[in-house]
Amino acid sequence: MVGNEFARILVPMDGSDYSKRAASKAIALGKKLDSQIVFLTAVSSAAVPTPGQMLGILKDDKRLQKAMHELICTIRMEITKMLKKQVADCEKAGIRADYEVLEGEPVEAILGYAQKFKPDLIVIGSHGLSGLSKVKALGSVSRNVSELAKCPVMIVR
Repeated sequence: MVGNEFARILVPMDGSDYSKRAASKAIALGKKLDSQIVFLTAVSSAAVPTPGQMLGILKDDKRLQKAMHELICTIRMEITKMLKKQVADCEKAGIRADYEVLEGEPVEAILGYAQKFKPDLIVIGSHGLSGLSKVKALGSVSRNVSELAKCPVMIVR
């Protein structure tokens, strides 16, 4: 990898079409540049209200905690499955890849992980799942990551 300025690529994913396009772009780059890719997802329990919570039904703290725990576990399992598929696709293409599932607010989790991983490039979708229903503007996560990251950020539409 001598001379590869993008040897380490970080790809935050949330399962949206935009993040899947970003993953495809990162895989294509990784293959051409012999890069290592890490796929990252941040799960925020604050961003995932239970149906009972939305309807005001769950008032019992223990029932609410149990419902939230079960929901987060299910989400983590689905996310892990999605990320493992991305890693398997990379390995089939001869690309070194790994994945991480973190808990926390997405921007903070992405930037915090980036401080440790020290990517040469972050490839992120222009809109996430929460951005699909908003006015067509750059998603808040991708915008904040692009403004605050210490490395180049490629935003994929």
